[in-house]
Amino acid sequence: MKVALIGSRVGYIDRGFESFTRSLFEVVKDDLDITLFKGAGTGSRREIVVPSLWCDRGILSRMKLPIHKRIILNERTYALGMLPHLLGNRYDVIHFSEVVLGKMLLRIRRLFGMKYKLLFSNGAPAPPQFYRDFDMTQEVTGVRLDEAREYGLPDERLALVPYGIDCDRFAAADPVTKRELRRGYGVPENRFVVVCAAAIKRHHKRIDHLIAEMATLRGGNYFLLVAGHRTEETPELEEQATRLLGENYRFVTVPHEKMHEVYQLADLFTLPSLTEGLGIVILEAMAASLPVLVHNDKSFRWVVGHEESLLDMRRPGELAAAITRLAADDVQRETTAALLCETTHSRFDWRILKPDYLALYDQVFQQSRAA
Repeated sequence: MKVALIGSRVGYIDRGFESFTRSLFEVVKDDLDITLFKGAGTGSRREIVVPSLWCDRGILSRMKLPIHKRIILNERTYALGMLPHLLGNRYDVIHFSEVVLGKMLLRIRRLFGMKYKLLFSNGAPAPPQFYRDFDMTQEVTGVRLDEAREYGLPDERLALVPYGIDCDRFAAADPVTKRELRRGYGVPENRFVVVCAAAIKRHHKRIDHLIAEMATLRGGNYFLLVAGHRTEETPELEEQATRLLGENYRFVTVPHEKMHEVYQLADLFTLPSLTEGLGIVILEAMAASLPVLVHNDKSFRWVVGHEESLLDMRRPGELAAAITRLAADDVQRETTAALLCETTHSRFDWRILKPDYLALYDQVFQQSRAA
């Protein structure tokens, strides 16, 4: 069985399903014939860089197109860049997370009479009508699996396999290390530090809402650290944060291999977005024994499974009140963190999920052989 694992932005974006793609490759590469196709970085026999029009750099960024149109062009040109590799190698399974790229691969398969099976990982997430033509869909939460079934997709074309993380890598730090990390990241040692890991933008991630909520906290004992990819909206958010929080915040971009340090220096984690596919950063924070605060959405509820972590992020004041409550209650904070950490180890650690991914590839491969 030959597997192509594709991430058109792996190598220059290191978050979300891009970090999942990279991590999955590292987890399974010794167990099967798998090649990682990425968008940037160093190439090798098993890690191939495919040229494309990057959605946020070069020609596309200068064209001033809306970001969604740039993403579409990026994925289409990436699929075309894959063509020589698809023609020169017989892949049985192609695993990907980008809908437009997948639709292009479907057209290429039909045009050239290829036999590979398309395995779509629905981590963004996309609605079922967007991926109904793919051979198999990996749903990463039970909520999305239910949606696909309600739409009418048959069970034999669906699989529930969540994202995984290396829980041990995100284990909590001792107090001395925590203090050293705060000094290294320019974070005050004596503050209650709230961390958010997300692209630094208003749309979807709602960093503006987080800043506004932090600004209402009283006592001057709070500090906000946002770790994420900078976007076109970041300068405006920096202006808002400086105006409302003064020196009590920092925006940083941290390589994924160092993200554990961000969680280890924190006291609490929050993600103000109203929906996510799964939210790998939530799993990472939970593994780091942090209490987390997320929106009371079906998908978040499926991930965290703990009422104390859920609130209505749409209502002004809810997040600030929850932060204040947890900051004042050490016992509740520690109890919540311990429960979340155990949840992550038992449901989302790679050691638990690796056999499920290998079985998923084998299932799709059997479809390829039967075709």
